Amino acid sequence: MDLKNVTMKDIARYTGVSTATVSRVLNDNYPVNIETKQKVLKAIEELNYEPNLVAKNLRSRKSNLVAIVVADIKNPYYISIAKEIDDYLFEEGYNLITCSTDESIEKETDIIRLLLSKQIDAVAIAPSDSEKSKLTELIKKHVPIVLVDRKIDDLSIPFVGTNNFKEAYNLTEYLIKKGHEKIGVMTGKLNTSTGKERLKGFKMAMENHGLTVDEKWIFNGDFEEIQAYEVLSQFLKNKQDLPTALVSCNNLMTKGTMLALNEHSIRIPEDISIVSIGVMENHEFFSTKITSVEQDTSFMGKKVAELLLSQLQNKQKLKNIVVESAFIKGNSVKELN
Repeated sequence: MDLKNVTMKDIARYTGVSTATVSRVLNDNYPVNIETKQKVLKAIEELNYEPNLVAKNLRSRKSNLVAIVVADIKNPYYISIAKEIDDYLFEEGYNLITCSTDESIEKETDIIRLLLSKQIDAVAIAPSDSEKSKLTELIKKHVPIVLVDRKIDDLSIPFVGTNNFKEAYNLTEYLIKKGHEKIGVMTGKLNTSTGKERLKGFKMAMENHGLTVDEKWIFNGDFEEIQAYEVLSQFLKNKQDLPTALVSCNNLMTKGTMLALNEHSIRIPEDISIVSIGVMENHEFFSTKITSVEQDTSFMGKKVAELLLSQLQNKQKLKNIVVESAFIKGNSVKELN
């Protein structure tokens, strides 16, 4: 017998029972004599039989697979959310697949099509583009969806995230109350709801306090450490005047910003003050503690999992969940008053 391609018929011949009995043992959907069941299970182990899950899924239309599609798997923010979803859904009998779009709409499209081919049961996703998302392909197949961190306004899909506008507004206002007027911003991708809302919050805080936004101090970091580092490094090489303070719109860009400033011997907060939406990984080991707003990723992950499970169980009470962030005061802001 070729042990690489063992079938139910092989198990049946090996144990002297019918193929139907083997099937009943595998699916555990019909009473089988305990001795017979033990004999079949022993044969399955001895022959290293692996059920044809694809065929089984085609019949049941259920894979017990759930996916989370994140924008950047390098970001601890998404890793923490995914871990919480995995822990929660595993207890409910589901396995989690984690995919990363790397902020590419093309890659996101390919991932969605791959997940559909795997008969994915549900998807949590942080869309790489708020306007060109291919989520309609999932909707047409009636796949439950939960948006993570980023919204798509013209689609009625439950969302779990924070108030991005409020986070940026409050951090900017904090700088203003410390006496800063020349304030810059390191923005994220502006084709995402998160990027747009955070920039809007920054600008609104400046406007409400009668301050002008200098366009040369709006840096596009694309939510990426390397991009933030490069765009700020280029600015510093040109020896242009720095703002007295900078709002960084995510944790990865904060790290890139700090690296660029350090390379040019610019001190925080002596030469420039920094605040961040999101806390840097291992921030407790840095001598400079960046004043930040910290998202409760564990709570967010749990709520995403609950909304996914609610849809999988055909419960229709779905809603958007906005999670409050915590203000973490560091030593990265200089008092100018």
